[in-house]
Amino acid sequence: MSAATVAELIPQHKVVMFSWVHCPFCVRAKEILKPLATDMKVYEVDEMENGEDLRKQLYDTYQHETVPAIFINGEFIGGCSDLQAIQKSGELTKKLA
Repeated sequence: MSAATVAELIPQHKVVMFSWVHCPFCVRAKEILKPLATDMKVYEVDEMENGEDLRKQLYDTYQHETVPAIFINGEFIGGCSDLQAIQKSGELTKKLA
């Protein structure tokens, strides 16, 4: 079985995050999303066999080279600071509704 691609993983859940286990920005993003998101999947790319390939796909497709890389309803949100900005503006609750 071949490893799933970023494009295949994103539509499977309302919220998808590509993360590293010990990344402080990833930890913060999970803290923000976990209480709010009912259907969330976190892919810890640093623990995945094809994690480096997924990271390359994220960069190639979204020009995003850091983690976390967050998607809500298939829309690329960005990283932790982008998530915090839409949380502060009130947009996050609307996107998760």
